Amino acid sequence: MPKRLFVIPLLLLLVGIAGCQTVKVAKIYGNGEKYVGDSKNDKRHGRGTYTFANGNKYVGDYRKGFRHGQGTHTYANGDEYVGSVRRDKRNGLGTYTSSNGDKYTGKWRNDLENGQGTRIYADGRIEKGRWKNGEFLNTKIVGSIVVAGRAPSLNTTNPPTKSVSTGSGFFVSKLGYFITNQHVVDKCKRITVGENANRQATAIVVEADQPNDLALLRLSNMNLISAETKSLVAKLGLKVSPSTPAGLFRLEGVELGEHVLVAGFPFADLFSNTVKVTRGIVSAKRGIGDDSGQFQIDAAVQSGSSGGPIYDDRGNVIGVTVAQLNKLNVAKNYGSLPENSNFGIKASTVMQFLASSGVLSKWSKRTKRIPAKEIAKIAQNQTLMVICHR
Repeated sequence: MPKRLFVIPLLLLLVGIAGCQTVKVAKIYGNGEKYVGDSKNDKRHGRGTYTFANGNKYVGDYRKGFRHGQGTHTYANGDEYVGSVRRDKRNGLGTYTSSNGDKYTGKWRNDLENGQGTRIYADGRIEKGRWKNGEFLNTKIVGSIVVAGRAPSLNTTNPPTKSVSTGSGFFVSKLGYFITNQHVVDKCKRITVGENANRQATAIVVEADQPNDLALLRLSNMNLISAETKSLVAKLGLKVSPSTPAGLFRLEGVELGEHVLVAGFPFADLFSNTVKVTRGIVSAKRGIGDDSGQFQIDAAVQSGSSGGPIYDDRGNVIGVTVAQLNKLNVAKNYGSLPENSNFGIKASTVMQFLASSGVLSKWSKRTKRIPAKEIAKIAQNQTLMVICHR
C-alpha cells in the first residue's frame, strides 16, 4: 500500500517533465513565414531557423519565443549579421556585412552600433572608435574616406550616411599650398591638415579639378587658429618643399618597370599615426580605362593614401596617388581578386593644374639615385594628413 502512494505522484512528475522538454517542430504561419527548430512550451526555444516573408532568414538561438543568443541573420538583399542577439535585436558583439562589401564589427545595442567598433568599406574606407545610437562619435579616423551612419535593423535595410573623410596630401610651395585628391575634400564644411590626426591646422580649397581628381589647398590665416596649431604651422613651414632650385616634379614621363615609393597616411589610427611609405614599380603607363593622365603601380596603396606623393628613385615626384581597385567588385564581375593594382595621376597633369591655378613649380633636375630611406625623409617633410569634416 505505501508503494502506491509514491507511484501516482511519480507518474505526474514524469508527465510534467515531458511537457517541459524541448521538441523539434516545423511551423508555417499564415503570412507565409516559417520556423523549423526547437520549441518549448509552444514557444521557439533552443536552436532554429526562421524564414521571414520578405526573404530574410535567421539561424541561431532562441529563448522563450525571442531570437536570443548567438545567430546569423541573412537579408534578401545579400546583407548578413553574425553575432549576439537579445530579444529580437542586435545586442552585444557582432559583425554586419553589407552586400556591397561594407563591414562593421563591434558592439551593438537595440539594433544600433553602440560602444567600440570598426566599420570598413568595400573601397578601403575605414572608421574606428566609439559609436552611440548608430552614430560615429570620434574624429580620429583613418581611411581615404570615412563614413558614419546606421546599420539596418533585423527587418530593414537603410544605407549609411557620410560625415567625415580623410586622406593624404603634400606641399608644392613654400607659401603653404598643397595638393590632394578632389574626392578627399569634396563637400567639406571644414578641412584640417597636419603631420598626424592629433596635430591639425585649418586649410581651404583654392582650386579643384574634378575630371582629374585634383585639388589645390593652402593653410588658412594663422590669426584664426590656436597657438598650438600656429606652432605646428611654423614647423611645417620649415619643411615645405621644394626647398631647392632643383624643383619638385619630374619632367620625363613614367617608365615601365621603374621603381617608385608611395607616401601617405593609410590606417593611421590602426597601425601608427605617422607617415608610411611603400615601394614598388610602375606596372603600366596608363590608368583605369586606359586613362593617359594616370599610370599603374604595384606598390601597396591602402585606405588613407589618396592624395599622397609618388616618388621615383631620385626623390622626384612623378605622380599623386589617386585610386585602388575595388577588389570585391572586380572579383564579383571577373571571378578573381586583383592584386597590387593601384593608380597615380601623372606629374605632367599635376603641373598643368598648378599652372592654371597660378602656382608656379619648377621641374626637378635631380638625376642621381638615392637610397629609399633618404626618399622617405623627403616624404616625411612633404606629406600631410588631410581631414574633411562634413
